Amino acid sequence: MSPMAAALLLLVLVIASITDLRARIVPNPLTLAAAVGGLALAATGGPVALALALLTGLALAAPLLLVSLARPEGMGMGDVKLVAVIGIFLGWQALPALLAGLALAGLTGLVISLISRQRPSRVALPLAPFLAAGTVPVVALAL
Repeated sequence: MSPMAAALLLLVLVIASITDLRARIVPNPLTLAAAVGGLALAATGGPVALALALLTGLALAAPLLLVSLARPEGMGMGDVKLVAVIGIFLGWQALPALLAGLALAGLTGLVISLISRQRPSRVALPLAPFLAAGTVPVVALAL
């Protein structure tokens, strides 16, 4: 991963995390610009690199898309698009980042549900900060 790609992805993750924490939304213009930027950077590696970036972004976001469609109150489409962006930038290296972020979110939700004595399905958390937390170490290792 180039330093420029890492800086762009980290900036996107910070903005997405802040807006998700404040307003419970990952802005469409942010994910669109990030996806275009990531694909443009991938294209500098040739058509195969571009195709791989697009494929991994779509493949990693697909399971979350299904979850979002099945339970829209549980996960927003902004989270799905953010996962696609992470996949575009990191390729298959994004898989452990996403699994770590999702596991961290699940564990946090479980702890909150135990402390507040709520059912785990009633605990709502913004997902972008957890996706960022899982992604940052992978970006650092990819540099």
